[in-house]
Amino acid sequence: MWKYIAKRLAMVSVVIAGVTLIAFSAMYLAPGDPAEVIALARYGEDLSASQVETLREAERLDAPVHVQYLIWVGHLLRLDLGKSLVTSEDVLAEILQKLPATAELAIASLLVSLLIALPAGIISALRKNTLLDRGCMFVSLVGVSIPNFWLGLLLIWLFALTLHMFPSFGYGSLKHFVLPALTLGTSLAAVTARLTRASLLEVLGQEYIVAARARGLDEHTILFRHALKNALLPVITFAGMQFGYLLGGAVIVETIFSWPGIGKLLVDSIFARDFSMIQGCVLFIAVLFSLSSLAVDILYAVLDPRIRYDRRD
Repeated sequence: MWKYIAKRLAMVSVVIAGVTLIAFSAMYLAPGDPAEVIALARYGEDLSASQVETLREAERLDAPVHVQYLIWVGHLLRLDLGKSLVTSEDVLAEILQKLPATAELAIASLLVSLLIALPAGIISALRKNTLLDRGCMFVSLVGVSIPNFWLGLLLIWLFALTLHMFPSFGYGSLKHFVLPALTLGTSLAAVTARLTRASLLEVLGQEYIVAARARGLDEHTILFRHALKNALLPVITFAGMQFGYLLGGAVIVETIFSWPGIGKLLVDSIFARDFSMIQGCVLFIAVLFSLSSLAVDILYAVLDPRIRYDRRD
């Protein structure tokens, strides 16, 4: 297990190193001179050539690109993500300030997803090829097909503007969680329900389930004591991966509902051309997603003792 964790951490390091290259390149792929863009964000419209050149020297933007990258990575290793070009606040501190809101929304969305998907998937598997099964799978197909931004706007129109049941934006009370959590959770539930159904059908066809029925065990015991225990392992893995995605910031949904999380911070930074904040958000999201993937793999081994991470893996 420890060898596997070390191997995965090495792979995570390679992924993060690649992300640093992409994030660093964003400043140079954007139109305009980086020094002028940064100077414009700091000093406003009234720029002089001397101010731009002074900033270029102070920020080492006159050095070769590879030298600038190494300097930037050196700051990253000290957990220094720089200062925001717009607010002049520490980038890491601002991201960490937004993290709780994103984490709360991620947990709420995942709970909504599981509360919808698990019953739907189990019922569909137990009533295979019936009208109920086809109905559940049709609804899940619709849920997969609907874009988050369209569903979010539809929920705002129905529950906020028409029925006046929930607020359309903001953060602070339980009511503010309902619409964004439904928007994210519904799309995740659609995929999770289909995965639950497929996994449970596969397990119900195994020989040990047939043997349990032959011994006279009732269906309730077979389902909850034997079948679900193994059928839900892929579902847990998928849920863990989706939680990593949600922690990274559901960019579109947070923007639609003005949710003060990492996703909205990233979008606002893109519009403001705040390169330091963009780079910090991208790196932070990549680290969160990579570590959550590693945690899911370890959890999978803990839940299923049949899995062993050895050299053959």
